[in-house]
Amino acid sequence: MVMELLGHKDYIRVLLAVRKEGSLRFRQIEKSLVLNPAQVDRALKFLTKGLWIVPRTVPTEGSHVPVDYRLGKRGASFLELFDGFRAGAKRKSAELGASEVKELQSLCA
Repeated sequence: MVMELLGHKDYIRVLLAVRKEGSLRFRQIEKSLVLNPAQVDRALKFLTKGLWIVPRTVPTEGSHVPVDYRLGKRGASFLELFDGFRAGAKRKSAELGASEVKELQSLCA
C-alpha cells in the first residue's frame, strides 16, 4: 500500500495539505490543490481506506452532513518519514539532479 501511495503524487499532496491545515473538507482540498472532483474523490477513498487520513462528520441541523478529513496516525508517520526522505534528497541534489529534487520539493508547495 505504501508503494501505491508513493506512485500517486496527488495522494501525497492531499496528506501534506491536511497536515498543514489540521483538517480540510472536500471542496477545500479541491481548491487549495487545484484538483478536479474525481482526483479528490479517488485520493480520499484511497487515503481513508488505508487509514492515512480519518474522516470526521460534523453534526449540523438539516440533511447536509459535512465531513472533514484529518491526518491519521499512519499518515503522520508516513509524512515524518517522507520529510526525512525529502531532506536527504536535497542534501544529495548533486548526485540525484536538481530537477528531480525540485520535483520532489514541489509536492509541498
